[in-house]
Amino acid sequence: MKITIHLPVTPYIKKFLTVRLGKEYHLSLDDWFGSIIINMLENKTNKNYSISESKKEKKTEHFCFTASLSLSSKSGFFIEERHEHLINKIMDSLFREDLYINAIINKREYDIDYNTSINNILDAYDITEEDLSVDALKRDLNRKREKFESMLFLS
Repeated sequence: MKITIHLPVTPYIKKFLTVRLGKEYHLSLDDWFGSIIINMLENKTNKNYSISESKKEKKTEHFCFTASLSLSSKSGFFIEERHEHLINKIMDSLFREDLYINAIINKREYDIDYNTSINNILDAYDITEEDLSVDALKRDLNRKREKFESMLFLS
């Protein structure tokens, strides 16, 4: 028997997770996402509290995944709002870092323009301008490019 967990996410994070993990993801410690989620699962208590989040209205999608009943018994089956917020921050950071590193490597190794790389990666995930502003991504890349370039140790 399995339970299903519905994690509220922004549309672009749902697309990112669907491409990376598949439409029918089953929670497991064998991958990065499962490790993050399993460590945040909790059993329901009366001590749960909520945080106020300014971008809550942008989380219009749900990324659904299943967990076995035995895993749920051991680890829990509930994700608190504060953990939902943290998971979204981690996924957003992972998505952006992956995007920026790919754009930097493509520019260095193949002389592909940053804009072309960003647009190609967004197309691969089927992320539209309505999901995420391309201009905001480009500005963010410009701010963080030196940091990522220094981390990559590319010749």
